[in-house]
Order: sequence, then structure tokens, then C-alpha cells
Amino acid sequence: MIQFVVVTMVPGETKKRKPLASSDEKALLARLIDEVHQINQKLGKVLNTQEYFLQKLAKKESDKTIKLDPDMLTLFSLPSALRKTVIALYKMEKATADDLSNETKRLRAVESASANQLVRMGFISKKREGRKVYFYIK
Repeated sequence: MIQFVVVTMVPGETKKRKPLASSDEKALLARLIDEVHQINQKLGKVLNTQEYFLQKLAKKESDKTIKLDPDMLTLFSLPSALRKTVIALYKMEKATADDLSNETKRLRAVESASANQLVRMGFISKKREGRKVYFYIK
């Protein structure tokens, strides 16, 4: 059972806290504090990564030859199936549907459909070399 204490502050008065009754409540509070701390660390990493991508974007605008990595928000906005294909393609830079399927461990037809959908959405491009179709990041 968790008990709450409501303290109203009157000017000139100090806070009065009621001690916790059981060790289970103390353990629960300690666990909650640890989990909040872990969440703060993860959010810090996300913010640092986003800052990194924003800096790369600013550089790309000033120098058109720099390749921009995908930003976090764009990747998060994609469905997980398409996100998996984009991440695999970023690792390989240029790949066929077969190459993508070997990387993602999904069927070639699934990767082909995902890659073609990404082409239609404008995230990636494709070109034919003989009988093979290669997908690549613009």
C-alpha cells in the first residue's frame, strides 16, 4: 500500500515529510527512480543523435557533396517493415532484392515489394544493370 502525504507550503514554513512505512515501498521508489534515470539517459542519447543529424543537414545545405544519413524522425515515421529495408540498404549502399533479403532474413519478394514502395515514396532510387535491378540511396 502506497501512502501519499499532501503538504501545503505556507511562507516561512519548511517541508514536513512523513517517512515511508515499509521496505517494499522504499524498494519500489528506488526502482522507479532508477527507471526514470535510465529513461533520461536514453532520451539524452536520442537528442544527441538528432543534434548530430541536424548538424549534418546544416553541412549538407552548405556543401552539396556530403551524403546525409537518415534522420531519426524520418526513420521512426516509416513502418517497421520499410524501416528494416532502409537500414539494410544504408549498410550496403547498393543492393539487389536478393542482397536485401539475405541481410534482413526475409523473403526476396517481400524485400522487392518494400524497396519498390520506398522508390515510389522517393526515399531510395533504383537502376537496372542487365537483368539485375539495384536499389541505392539517393
